[in-house]
This record gives sequence, structure tokens and C-alpha cells, in this order.
Amino acid sequence: MMEYLKNHEQVMPLPRQPVSQNYRVVVMGTAGVGKSSIINQFIHNKFTENHIETIEELHRHSMKFETMSVEIDILDTSGSHEFPAMRKLAIATGDAFVLVYSVANEESFEIVKSLRNEIKEHKQNGKYSIVVVANKTDLGDQTGEHAVNESVVCMDWEEKFVTTSAKTGENIDCVFQLLENQIKERIKLEEKRHSFIRRISMPVMRLAAKSERQKTPLLKSKARTHSVDS
Repeated sequence: MMEYLKNHEQVMPLPRQPVSQNYRVVVMGTAGVGKSSIINQFIHNKFTENHIETIEELHRHSMKFETMSVEIDILDTSGSHEFPAMRKLAIATGDAFVLVYSVANEESFEIVKSLRNEIKEHKQNGKYSIVVVANKTDLGDQTGEHAVNESVVCMDWEEKFVTTSAKTGENIDCVFQLLENQIKERIKLEEKRHSFIRRISMPVMRLAAKSERQKTPLLKSKARTHSVDS
């Protein structure tokens, strides 16, 4: 019984909950807007002129955050609408989304609108980030709608907006820096939440331990040793 009490006098803190160290960034947009080229320019610092249609490819990038190493999976999705099941799965598993269109193709921005609406429909918990990328700025604004599109994204949607050229590498790092900043903010929020849970749990554990200590003397007082004289 003394060993039992000794064990309960020390209130051990709850084990620290590990913060998720893996995040998925999903790159989406219609075919030919430069999704794969943006990823290759970011990871490998190279650009390929030939366009090869992507079905789905997964790349991994490591990010350092204080003492933590965070793995970021970058999913390069198909630009075709022939794979709705794959698109829905990509949205369901994504933590952040890069929606890419070409400044040389106004229809590609309409696809971005549709993709954003689909994300909002399937990710109603709000725990995700979106960056809209206007790619192929090296070709110039051939549609004349660039300023309007930027206003829609920043003012109406309240999302991040970046103009890039996968060919020259212009602003490619800015896209992923925005994502990394948002991931860092999410890590901080999760750390605060786990810390709060630990703090509110400690008084409950102390009360439980105190209750156990108070019960034990009562049990002992009821125990009697009777001796019978012969």
C-alpha cells in the first residue's frame, strides 16, 4: 500500500503530443500552365521546354523550423479533368494548394476559379492555405486581364497571389516561401493548443491523485487485528 501511495504522490505530466511533421502541398491547374515546371524550377533549378502531360507525381522537400525538420510533400496533379476521383483525393489530403494559371491563357484562370470553389466545398473545416500563381510572365500579359485577376484573388477571395516565370525562375521561391510561412504559423498554433491541453489537464490529475491519498487512510482505519486469549 505504501508503494501504491508513493507512486500516486508524483503527478506525471501528460506526454507531449508530437506536432505533425508532414504537410502536403497540392499543385493544381489546367494542362500546359507550367505546374511541373514550377516544381522542377523550385527543387532542381532547371526548366524543360518540352511539355509532358503529368498524371500525378509526388516530390519531397525538407524545411527547417527552429529545431524541427518538416517534410513537405509536393503533389503535382494532372491538368486533365478525366480524373475527378484523383482530384477529389488530392483535395482531401492537401494542407495547402498552389493554383496555377497562365497569363497567356485566360481560360486557365477560369479553371482556377473552379478549383478554388471545389476546394472550399470539400475543405469546409478551413484548415488549408491557397496561393494563386500567374505563370509565364516571360510571355507578357497576352490577355490584358492580369490586373483584374490579381484584384479578384487578393480583394474578393483574400488569397495570396504571385506572378512567376518557370522559364526564368522569377518569383518561384516566393511561392514556396509563402507556403512555408503559413506552415510555420500552423505549427505554432498546434504547439499552443497542445500546451493549453497539458495545462488544463494537470489540475485534474493532481485532484485525482489527492483523492486517492485521502481514500487510503480511511480504508486502513477500518482494518482491525483481533487477538483471542487462550
